Amino acid sequence: MPVEVILNGELKSLDIEFSVVSGSSEEMLFGCLESLESTLSEADFSWRVTVTCNTPGSGLAARIRARFPDARIIDNTIPKGFAANHNVILQTSIARYVWLLNDDLVLLPHAVERTTAFLDRPENAKVAVVSPRLLNPDGSLQPSTYSFPSMPQILVAHSGLRETPLVDSLLRRLAPVLRPREGSSRYWAHDRTIEVDTLRGACVALRMSAVREVGPMSEVAVVGAEEPEWHRRFKQFGWKVVYLFEATVIHYGSQTVADGSRNLYPEYLKGALHFFRSDRRAATYTVFCLSLLGLFQAKRAVAWIRRDDQGKDTARRYSEVAREALTRQ
Repeated sequence: MPVEVILNGELKSLDIEFSVVSGSSEEMLFGCLESLESTLSEADFSWRVTVTCNTPGSGLAARIRARFPDARIIDNTIPKGFAANHNVILQTSIARYVWLLNDDLVLLPHAVERTTAFLDRPENAKVAVVSPRLLNPDGSLQPSTYSFPSMPQILVAHSGLRETPLVDSLLRRLAPVLRPREGSSRYWAHDRTIEVDTLRGACVALRMSAVREVGPMSEVAVVGAEEPEWHRRFKQFGWKVVYLFEATVIHYGSQTVADGSRNLYPEYLKGALHFFRSDRRAATYTVFCLSLLGLFQAKRAVAWIRRDDQGKDTARRYSEVAREALTRQ
């Protein structure tokens, strides 16, 4: 059970707050909450869980209260994006550390204790962001560390080429040459704790003193595409972003985005565009947006020739993102 310090009916002291936002699978959300309770059943620090119900009218809040009566519930009246939901917690929490959790996670034993111990060590006082090692449900490694994005990298990623076996094999061979520093790409063993540029945001612990200095995430996308710009801001303020090998969680991965009925992949591009818009010259950014627009129009033409209605719709929405970026400079 959570250990909290309450005076006159108000929460006065809190070590950790877990922020979980509901996605497309209620079963996974409940599994995540159950793993939290099990992992922290004997914790000697104070903690609480805040669940944001992002499916208005579903009755989810009542079902969570019935199964997890100690959870704090926020019941949205309209759906919100990843950053918008978690920012509510980041802007109001009194905890020393806040964890941002996807609902498709299972926290393994000691993950929270080891992460908290790491953050509490005096030598890690300038560490602001920590992500544990992520595993797939079958126990295999889920790569989670990256360099800050480059414009060519984003063009390749959103062209669809990166998913082809040939390009993936080529990138695996080139990564150690082009980005030799461990943690600077997804292609390394992930077998030790290191400082990195940016991380997959599925499970992240944050030092709230750093968040209050740097500010919350920018709210530019529905999915969690804003982290690279946020992590860069932490670094600009002298804080560190760390991948922690000693703590482990299972991440089922992209359950919301994988829901084809919502098809949210173009949302990731908004995060990359925000990253570049904030520090690239206007002319460079314009050329990049025009290149993206040309790419997506070509993909739309190919989809039209193939009579691929889903492909046409996806390319159309990608094109809309690129056009909007041009108008927002």
